[in-house]
Parts: sequence; structure tokens; C-alpha cells
Amino acid sequence: MKNVVLKATALNIGYPVSKKTISICNQIDFELYKGELLCLLGRNGSGKSTLLKTIANMLSPIEGSIEINEKNIDNLPPKELAKFIAVVLTESIPESSLTVYETIALGRQPYTNWLGKLSDQDISIVHNAMNLTDTTELSNKLIHQLSDGQLQRVMIARALTQDTPIILLDEPTSHLDIHHKINIFKILAKICKETEKTVLISTHEINLALKTSDRLLLIDQKKFNVGKSTDIAIQENLMTIFNSDDIRYDSHSNQFIF
Repeated sequence: MKNVVLKATALNIGYPVSKKTISICNQIDFELYKGELLCLLGRNGSGKSTLLKTIANMLSPIEGSIEINEKNIDNLPPKELAKFIAVVLTESIPESSLTVYETIALGRQPYTNWLGKLSDQDISIVHNAMNLTDTTELSNKLIHQLSDGQLQRVMIARALTQDTPIILLDEPTSHLDIHHKINIFKILAKICKETEKTVLISTHEINLALKTSDRLLLIDQKKFNVGKSTDIAIQENLMTIFNSDDIRYDSHSNQFIF
């Protein structure tokens, strides 16, 4: 029996405009299982970021519920929720005098005292996260000295240091070259395998998602589907969403051909 770490039921998601909320997609139902890598796919504006922010309780659902350990996330204080879900967004990082080590160690804030003093266990968790993300050699560098690929690995390490069962990432490979895109996906798959954490990412890297994910979440035109890339229903939805004159989905190779 699969270990459910998060359950979404009858979600209706959207965003506020003036005094009303615009619905993007409704009747969203899914479960996230321990140790799996999931990729959230959809066209621009389909609601990928909105869904991630709703799962993280940064946006409230119009309807429906999200539960972790059978507790509605609406009832969890922010510091408590931060022990269950870590989030890596696409917002640019302001220039900082912090080192890589100091930035990654910030992930321990939900657990430290008001002084932010790290225990031996905290330090061990930070070092393990740096080893998993290949950031140890960057430890003493300043954040603003990093390349985009290095910075993204540091942000993943900080989320990993938060030591949550669930990690959400919003387009973690945007603005990266193909080498760094592949490396990020490999690191995320490694995290799932070695730590049994559940990782959900929104991405436009369709072929990388097809090759590395355990399951796909598809969102498009108010419709939502979840399943393996080999599922017939998922393949049909992939073709509906992404097929065009210039690109088509090939079910035999499980990839899009340009």
C-alpha cells in the first residue's frame, strides 16, 4: 500500500482580481506518495504556479481541501506547515552578502530557536543537503557570485535542509542551459530515491519530465489529469495539450519529436 503524504480533494483554484477571485481549474483530485518525483505540465497560464502556491498554502483554494497527515493545511500555523512543505519559487534572489553555506543553513529556521543557533544535528543536515546537491565546493562563495545553475542547486539544498517530506519547485530549470537542466532533474530524482522525499515540480521541460518522473500532473483549459506517462489517458492528454504543426508526441519512444 502506497504511503500518502498529501491529499487534494475537489480543489477549485484561482487568483484574486480586485474584489473577486478568478477560477482557473476546478475538480482537482490527487494524492502525492512518499518518495516519488512528479512533474506538473501545462501551457503558459494554465495554472501550474497557482496550483503549487495553493498546495503550499500561499494561495487559498476557492473550494476544496488539502490535507497532510489527515490535517487540513488551513489549520496548520505557518511554522508548522514549514516542517511539512518546502518551496522553491522562480523569484529572483536579491543581492546578498550571505555565503552559500549561510543561505542553505536558513532552511533550518523552522527548527532553531529565536537566535537561529544551529545544533550538531542541524549542521549535519546542512552538510548532507550540500553533498546531495553538489554544492559543498561552493560553501564559502557569496550568493551573488554564483551562476544560474549553481544558484538553483543552492536553493534546492536550502529546501532539502528544511527536512520536509514534500518539496515543491516552480520551474527550477528556467533560464538554464541544457547541461544544467539535465543535472537538476538528476539531482531531484536522486533526492527522491535516497531520502524518500516527495518532489513536485512545474516545468516546461516535457521530455525530461517524461523520462524522469514517476507520475505526471496535467493541467489545461480547466481540466486536470494525473497518471504515469505510459497511461493511455495521459498520452492522449499530452497530445491534446502540446501537439502542433511543429511538435508531436510519439508514444513508442515516450517523447515529443520536434
